[in-house]
Amino acid sequence: MRLPDASLRRTPLRFNITPMIDVVFLLIIFFLVASYFIRSEQSREVDLPVASKGQADDISSPHRLTITIEPDGQLSVGGIRLSEKQILQRIEELHGGETSDGKLPEVRIRSDRNAKFGSIRTLIEHCAAHNIRSIRFAVSLPQV
Repeated sequence: MRLPDASLRRTPLRFNITPMIDVVFLLIIFFLVASYFIRSEQSREVDLPVASKGQADDISSPHRLTITIEPDGQLSVGGIRLSEKQILQRIEELHGGETSDGKLPEVRIRSDRNAKFGSIRTLIEHCAAHNIRSIRFAVSLPQV
């Protein structure tokens, strides 16, 4: 009786979990960074107007400028108060038209319900002058 060759013996398979751990850590980092950007866009608390209908917001985009208008008319971006001139410069930097990845620039306005419409109108007119066609307004849905 002849014994099988040592070279024909199968070695037990080992499961390598290192790549899976790498992917898990990358996902954790991604969600931490995404939540940071979402919080930084909404850092100033404002009493949003109530709307009967609304659409859920998508994930933050690098081609989006979120402008917060407080009740006293003060403007801010990312929690930092800026003058109207600085805000208008930021809108000019977005400039209209598609970006290299096919996304259109977008301006989101988070206005307090007690803010004067004049501030909002100025922003809309400036966006139109710079070919920014995607303007969204943040609203809150009625409490049920």
